[in-house]
Amino acid sequence: MIPLLITIYVLSQIDLSNTFRIVSYTQNEQSFVPGQTLSLTCKSNSAWEFCLWKHTNSDYKEVGVRDCLMEWKRAKGGVSVEKCHAELTDRVSISGDYDNQECGLTITGLEVEDGGSWECEMEEYKFGDWASGSKHSQNISVSVEYKTTTTTLKTTTKTETTEKYEVTEDDVAGDKIDEETEANDSSDDEAEVYIEDRIDDIAVPANGTDQTVVYDDDIEALPIEDKEAAEGSSTGLIIGVLVTISALVVAAIVSGVFWKKKRRSLGVVALHKNKDDCLAANAFLEEAEYHISIIKDPEN
Repeated sequence: MIPLLITIYVLSQIDLSNTFRIVSYTQNEQSFVPGQTLSLTCKSNSAWEFCLWKHTNSDYKEVGVRDCLMEWKRAKGGVSVEKCHAELTDRVSISGDYDNQECGLTITGLEVEDGGSWECEMEEYKFGDWASGSKHSQNISVSVEYKTTTTTLKTTTKTETTEKYEVTEDDVAGDKIDEETEANDSSDDEAEVYIEDRIDDIAVPANGTDQTVVYDDDIEALPIEDKEAAEGSSTGLIIGVLVTISALVVAAIVSGVFWKKKRRSLGVVALHKNKDDCLAANAFLEEAEYHISIIKDPEN
């Protein structure tokens, strides 16, 4: 019994730190967007022979488990990829320093499905193919998502202020005075233009000599009222002519209507007269035939 207790005590004092295990792991980023590159590395406390990377994504269960197996070969003096999932083969490369007991995996062109859990399982190196070493694994979480863009809309409120103004009698009177002043100014301008037009009407001889017509009397500007009266008389004359022409046209139309009615009545009278003449002629012929028949046959 005593030897057994001694053996248990000795075993309990053995340094468990020599057991093969993963001592650290790294990843270049915590979260990624599609198209970026992911680098994962696991480090053990001693040399390793096999390093298996397994990927699962609970959000994309149809993807299933995807893995890549790496092996260190003494004959080659380096690490090579023994097998890898078809969806990862073209995007996976080996990374990490084997002399520093590192096993690294680099994935380019990340996709949303590449997010989830990546498990690194390392197996201790044992001399000879008949011996298997200890295994240890470590899970690494990776997030691959599209960036969400937040747009902030700025709203501007415009306040309009309306001022009320009360119109007084003084304002109305002032407006009337301004209107009368503008009307007078306009009349003066028209008079000046009229005078200039009258002066320009003076003919210049065609022989090229400058014969200036000199008037002894002062040129008298035509008053505005006279111009307006002249324009009014011309307008009245035109209106009178138009009225006269209209009256003649109306009279001609009325005369035509009466003449047409009169011709129709004359035609009716003539028709009745011809009818009466025909009746009289028939009566005369019948009476003549009667008398002739008596003459021929007096007995009857």
